[in-house]
Amino acid sequence: MATLKEIAERANTSMATVSRVLNQDKNILISEEVRNRIFDIAHELNYVPPKKRRIKAEKGIKIGIADWHIIREDRDNIKLRDYISIATRFCKAPVEFERMVYGEPMEVEGIIALGSFSEEEVMYLKKQSYAILFINSDRHDYQYDRIIMDYNEGLMQMVHYILETKAYENIGYIGGYYEKGPLVIGKTRHHALMRILKAQDKYKEENFFIGELSKESGYQMAKEAIVNKRLARAVLLGNDQIAEGALEAIEEAGLRVPEDVAVVVYKDIETLRSKFPTYTAIQMLPDFVWETAIKLLLERITGARSETMTVILPSKFYIGN
Repeated sequence: MATLKEIAERANTSMATVSRVLNQDKNILISEEVRNRIFDIAHELNYVPPKKRRIKAEKGIKIGIADWHIIREDRDNIKLRDYISIATRFCKAPVEFERMVYGEPMEVEGIIALGSFSEEEVMYLKKQSYAILFINSDRHDYQYDRIIMDYNEGLMQMVHYILETKAYENIGYIGGYYEKGPLVIGKTRHHALMRILKAQDKYKEENFFIGELSKESGYQMAKEAIVNKRLARAVLLGNDQIAEGALEAIEEAGLRVPEDVAVVVYKDIETLRSKFPTYTAIQMLPDFVWETAIKLLLERITGARSETMTVILPSKFYIGN
């Protein structure tokens, strides 16, 4: 177990300074560079402050969910309650989950971080907790537990099913982007499908529609595709919000699913209770991903395991009703 003395020596500062920084003392006068260096070294050495080494069951465990690279901050993560039931399988102590807002301090025992984070974002996460698990991060070190998602697997399964098993001629896409500063949500899934279809010479630009990641945008794009006779025989809907709007437009037009148009919903983190819950879908984060993530993180929080792990898991294509 690393000590304050080791951190202080490597950071070239005093033990008192290290202690105050790691305990989030807001009154200490110190440069941001030194503060960040202390946190970096503490995480590198797997240092955990004494008060966080033993989690008391009666106080419970709070886990932060850093999902701002996956879903819009103004959308709800309705899966938070489901995570609690998963956690009870692996931990006797009460566990709660709360979404994190980048830049805002939060007292948590552990963090599940989804997506690729900048160095500034990673430093923010480090300052909130000593136990972090990354899902589909572009990190290449082994300092933290990681789950690497094979997102292409679900898309490849879908393309094979539609083009080979069902023998449909084409696949379209109705999706959108959400941009806030350097953050862009929706681009990766759009480009991944384009790349797969182009490799099979099946990409048709006229069957692809890109708007906003919202129900309203999904409705308008689907309506446009129908009116202009550009709706593909099979179509991937870019997220649950897009799907809700697009399926309403398809229903309004009197089209039947799947008789007139085959529909696949791209699901990552659910943000609403859908009126169409049994439709065929690509689940980018199936329940077994959350089971693995929560189990691994709780092992680190409770001290049941000290070595880090990297796990590779696939997305899944599910055929619905």
